Amino acid sequence: MASLDLSLRSEYAIKAAVRLALSYGNGPVRARDIAEFGGIPPKFVEQVMHDLRQAGLVSSRRGKSGGYELARNPTLVRLAQVVEAVEGPLEETPPLSPGDEAGRFVQPVWERVRQAAWSVLWSMSLGDAAARAAASPMYYI
Repeated sequence: MASLDLSLRSEYAIKAAVRLALSYGNGPVRARDIAEFGGIPPKFVEQVMHDLRQAGLVSSRRGKSGGYELARNPTLVRLAQVVEAVEGPLEETPPLSPGDEAGRFVQPVWERVRQAAWSVLWSMSLGDAAARAAASPMYYI
């Protein structure tokens, strides 16, 4: 289940996907370049790329001129898709524990916060994030 807070794995996946979006159409990007761009430990690059490849968002090539590429135009890939590729599908908020009167009033608020966060992730594409990264030496997603 993907939670409201982005895990470190999700952050790494978004950074890696943004790196691929910046090179879209220019051939594969080496794992080392992805790691350097996002400050991602190399071990995690391989894990995240595996998840993104399984989700059909990334393709890979072996060999000297190999690496990773986005499988689709970055403007068609939503940040939420990247998060779901590494975290799993979005699920509903778990029900309250029995007899939790105070939680009954708070849970709808947290549900709306969660929905708003996912709405932002669904509204932004990798193309949007890559444009921000290209416009600034320090990028923020």
